[in-house]
Amino acid sequence: MVEYDANVYQELSYIADLANNANTKEEYQIHTDKFFSVINRVKDYAKIAETKCPYIKVNNVTGQFFLTYEGEVSKIPMPTELVDRIYNSMDSGADFMPLVKLWMRWLRNPVLKAKMENGTGKEFSDRFFNFVNMKYVHPELLTDLMDNHGLSLDAARKRATIYQIKITKEGLLNGYKVSREIMHMFDPESGESIPRYKRTFDVNTGQIASEGLPEFVEDRIFEPAVMGSSGDPFTCEGVNGFSDPGHFIKVGCLHSLKSWDKVNTDDHRSCVPGLHIGGLYYISGYGGEIHNIFVDPMHVGAVPDDETGAIRCLQYFVHSSLAGVNGSIYHSSTYAAMTDLEWEEMRKDVVIELNNHLGNALTSRLSDYKGELEDDEYGDYEDGSYDDMDN
Repeated sequence: MVEYDANVYQELSYIADLANNANTKEEYQIHTDKFFSVINRVKDYAKIAETKCPYIKVNNVTGQFFLTYEGEVSKIPMPTELVDRIYNSMDSGADFMPLVKLWMRWLRNPVLKAKMENGTGKEFSDRFFNFVNMKYVHPELLTDLMDNHGLSLDAARKRATIYQIKITKEGLLNGYKVSREIMHMFDPESGESIPRYKRTFDVNTGQIASEGLPEFVEDRIFEPAVMGSSGDPFTCEGVNGFSDPGHFIKVGCLHSLKSWDKVNTDDHRSCVPGLHIGGLYYISGYGGEIHNIFVDPMHVGAVPDDETGAIRCLQYFVHSSLAGVNGSIYHSSTYAAMTDLEWEEMRKDVVIELNNHLGNALTSRLSDYKGELEDDEYGDYEDGSYDDMDN
């Protein structure tokens, strides 16, 4: 048995139709062999995943993927959206460990735990991984492939389609934020608004010689494109940051709200409190400066839009901007602040402590399914379904 997958099902159905309409025994055998090769290919994914990643255990009955630690298997299966992304990585020969770490960080999310208890945990996870898997057709690349490389529209669209959100090797999200640069400041004596930067002009032509902007983008200051200086203040911590919370965004700084009660975690409400970030399609609707940011999945509070791409979070780190050149390089590993030992401890916390958390809250519910699980090779600690735990 293999896990249901719409694409695989469609492929198998097509092959089955060919076999049913075969005119010769030889033709029928060809289609039959193809049918089972597809099934074996899917089964091989599980073997490859377990071989390449000792942190994954695959249920051979359901085909579901689980995080493990020293023999104990997480109660929570990876969503189909994440498993599909792992499969795609295998097909392309890419490393899928960042996706495993992404899942680990997601399981540490305190909002996820709360939503599991109130029955919305599965929806929250599905929305999050739909967000992670969003794709975007890059318009400029599409045009270039067609006009300068002679590709057809379909071929060019396929080549120009990219994931909107990148995943770092530590399992962080690499998304985007749009801001508005603050071009004024206030005179310390009069309180009057004055230009922050001073233009210089060519003495001979009178043309602008320089806008007076700092050499490096870290020395420039921004504010949220939509909210500006309104809404809850947030910290901007870093070498060039601020000691008090405000509404300023700076490259090289960590931006965070005081606590989770400042983030509206309702997935069905938009334009409410929380720090907003998004994917490429999302930011295309706003004017301003584009920043590249890191977000730990454990800091995501809501996914109000998993199709065009918006999430609300507790904190994010701005590592660069299209507005200017960095004076320093900010590695995702620095923000993640994870050593190999800390990664091991984190994974242990996810599997064991989260299992205990769920077990204490849901022991009575899980016991109802014990009889149904006796044939499962993982025993009575794995039910293989979010729905059983959420309802």
